[in-house]
Amino acid sequence: MGRFRYFQGESFFHRMDPTWKLVWNLMFVGMVILNFDILYSALCLVYVLVLTTAIARIPMRQYLRSIAIFLGMGLFIAVWKSLYSAWAGYQAVSVWFSWGPIMMTREGVCDGVATCVRVLVVASVSLLFTLTTDPVRMVDSLIQVARVPYRIGYAAYAAMRFIPLYESEIRVITNAHQIRGVGETGKGLLSKLKLYRSLLIPLLVSGIRRAQITSIAMDSRAFGAYEERTALRKATVSGRTKLFVLAHLVLVVAAFYYFVVLGNGVQLVG
Repeated sequence: MGRFRYFQGESFFHRMDPTWKLVWNLMFVGMVILNFDILYSALCLVYVLVLTTAIARIPMRQYLRSIAIFLGMGLFIAVWKSLYSAWAGYQAVSVWFSWGPIMMTREGVCDGVATCVRVLVVASVSLLFTLTTDPVRMVDSLIQVARVPYRIGYAAYAAMRFIPLYESEIRVITNAHQIRGVGETGKGLLSKLKLYRSLLIPLLVSGIRRAQITSIAMDSRAFGAYEERTALRKATVSGRTKLFVLAHLVLVVAAFYYFVVLGNGVQLVG
């Protein structure tokens, strides 16, 4: 199973209307990025983990496998912010370590950890949407609920369908390289960079070829000849979905008022 491929299930999140779920996703991300507080971000992360494992019923192994790449990104940002602190020019900072251009401060470490947690929250919410959203239902909802033109809806569907295919294609290309005795097989950072460089051209050629095949198939079926298309599946929005999204809208408004209007979302030193 791919890291970002739709995980079939019958949970509340699987039954949610994709358009309303996308709105909830964007609202939650906005609620997270309004602040720099570690505790607030950590509570949001715990909340998303509960939604993912208990409500959406995504196995923890699948979640960890999907979040791994974002965890590495968040840790890199945390280390960078900790070693090259933006708070170095302030007087009232707690310096833990200083050597040349490197200065580790308490404020810098807290800022780095908070940023790492926020990255994990945003990635977790996005994964919750990706793993519980059927691409076919997503397109139907965009066209019927959000009133998006079906040409744009199909483009979104094609993008969601092609992204997991690239992961499988990477494995195919890597195996082909190993059979021919080329490519990198090491686990070090330099070997990974060389491997990604060797995958760039085959993936680019494959993407262009797939786009050409898709465009020919669309033209042969007269895609876009009519203003409207008949929907095979009716997209409906349940009352529980509306209540869930509206409840989070209240939280977003409260977070905006507390962190932006009252000014509690900015760290001040000195």
